[in-house]
Amino acid sequence: NTTNEIRRRRIKQHMDPNGYASYRSPYTVIAEGVNQFLRGSTYGAIWGLLAPFPSIPSSSSSSSALLRAFSRTSFASVSSHAILFGTILGVQRVSCKTLELVRRREDVWNEIFGFGITYQYYNTFLGRRLLYHNRFVGGGIVLGILYATVVG
Repeated sequence: NTTNEIRRRRIKQHMDPNGYASYRSPYTVIAEGVNQFLRGSTYGAIWGLLAPFPSIPSSSSSSSALLRAFSRTSFASVSSHAILFGTILGVQRVSCKTLELVRRREDVWNEIFGFGITYQYYNTFLGRRLLYHNRFVGGGIVLGILYATVVG
């Protein structure tokens, strides 16, 4: 009876007012990282569909130039932008939640640490290495889907 009371007291000390303690297990860190990766991939895919608009030439009529601009969406850039945005959000979330798990404290320092890790991560992978990075992450996604299909 006293051990259950001690556990409840410890849990209450580390929980926010809504009763959510995200650092209680490594599974919550992984789940939040995957959630943020999927959210960032969605944002990146939308950005990839909308970003490559060419400038509208002033010599032609504005309505036909506007239609041509919207019809030149590059579908090849969708996956690249999805992986890029997904890993930005995923790396940030996993790094800050891992520090939160280690420290047993949820505060702004975890987020600052996460942004620092993300900044260093992308300083490493920008440029020529970005192509290999996107292929590696894409392969990991395919392996994850295959694993879930076979095991699940």
